[in-house]
Amino acid sequence: MTPEIIPSPDTLPVNWLWFEILLLVTFLLHIIVMNFILGGSILTIFDSFRKKSFKDEVMTIPTLIALTINFGIPPLLFVQVLYGNLFYTSSVIMAVPWILVIPFLLIAYYGAYIYVKKNGKAHNLAQISLYISTAVLLVIAFIYVNNNTLMLDPARWSMYFENPAGTNLNWGEPTLFPRYLHFIIGAISIAALGKALYYHFSRKADRDTKEKQITSGLKTFGYMTIVQIIIGVWFLISLPTKIMMLFMGQNIVYTILLILGITLALITLYSAFTKKLVFTVITTIVLLLTMVLMRDLLRHAYLEGIFNPADMVVTGKYSSLILFLVSFAIGLYSIYYMVKLMYKTKTQ
Repeated sequence: MTPEIIPSPDTLPVNWLWFEILLLVTFLLHIIVMNFILGGSILTIFDSFRKKSFKDEVMTIPTLIALTINFGIPPLLFVQVLYGNLFYTSSVIMAVPWILVIPFLLIAYYGAYIYVKKNGKAHNLAQISLYISTAVLLVIAFIYVNNNTLMLDPARWSMYFENPAGTNLNWGEPTLFPRYLHFIIGAISIAALGKALYYHFSRKADRDTKEKQITSGLKTFGYMTIVQIIIGVWFLISLPTKIMMLFMGQNIVYTILLILGITLALITLYSAFTKKLVFTVITTIVLLLTMVLMRDLLRHAYLEGIFNPADMVVTGKYSSLILFLVSFAIGLYSIYYMVKLMYKTKTQ
């Protein structure tokens, strides 16, 4: 498919780099809380099989879903600003699963609340609600991976003419399943680390419980990171050869980021298995930032010769950007203040 038949992009009020930076920052915030809720739900199910239940952890699930949704809106908007001509097209091609994301989110949200309210009172109902909520979150993640890969490959858009009903998914994409599994396993590992950090700051748990949960969280994080590395290799070799080689020495920036990512992963493994919680958290944050940058470069590599947001027309109207930055700062502080009040209430 040639670039000429790709829809024309909209204009930008300011230079595209503003939106690129905001996309990276907001996506990093979103991916952290998203990992907590998705991975945390999976870990909660695993704990339920082992007949373990931690009330304080359970109570955070609906809050994390709300935070994930709110933090997910800005990066989604910035993707639409920069890559709207691609993103809207892929969304139309898979319109039915894409629009189902909204009712799926409602189901996951209500399922989480039912689980919290009925946990310990109506065990079977609570467990079923948790299973449904987690399954729906996994489906939503799969839909997002489909859309994010389809928008990068206009050559596959011809599937619309074979099935214009909007029920398409990007099944033929070689990176679809390694991307998805990389996403899911990563969520479990980050949630396990978040669990360890939660108990580190917990004022309710006794010393023995803290030590056991921190050790358990770090151990799970370490094992899941090993699996993540294996899937990461699968993801790398499933990329088109031309793009894969960018990470294998043909482009210095891509290669340095890959080496940095591997190095940080090994460092976090060592610190996790040696129970250095704070250092593990710090290196993991840097690792997540590195992976977000690699993801962005990968998108640019896929779209080389097809579309570049740097070519978009700039109108020079800064008022909308200023308004967003002010609103974003107020929003972040408001969320911080509400979470602080909630945490303070729970510890009293």
